[in-house]
Amino acid sequence: MKSTSKSRSNNRTACESFTCLKKEKLKVSMRVSGAAAAAVIVGLVLTACRGGAGDLQRIEQKRVDEHVVTLLNDTGQLKQGQSKLVLEFRRISDMQLADVGDVQVSLSMPAMPTMTGAASATPSGTPGRYDVTGDFSMRGLWNFMVTFGQSQHVPFALTVP
Repeated sequence: MKSTSKSRSNNRTACESFTCLKKEKLKVSMRVSGAAAAAVIVGLVLTACRGGAGDLQRIEQKRVDEHVVTLLNDTGQLKQGQSKLVLEFRRISDMQLADVGDVQVSLSMPAMPTMTGAASATPSGTPGRYDVTGDFSMRGLWNFMVTFGQSQHVPFALTVP
């Protein structure tokens, strides 16, 4: 009987140790998961912050009436094919971004009057800034026409190397 009691005591101690070990592993696992989640959140925040206009390079800039209109992308260079660009409209008086309402864009090649490229502009969520997609299907000189506000036009002559 004594040996049975001792055996039960050893089993209980082994079970308590096993349970304690499982709890400790769970705590470590939760700490690691929490640290991983924090790292992911920090990474997402940094990516979102880095994606702002601060990383964009100027391709070309024009003045029209009371606005400065700037065409930007991530490299400052155009490339053949589908391109993502950003248009910014700033008031000349204080150089602050200015909401100009509806913005239309078009692409054409002056050397080939029938050659046009698909292009569109959509508000980016920041007043005065518009996301633009354009299809520069071949290398050469392209006319990039921006229409905004009260039928104001800004022509850009862009070269795709």
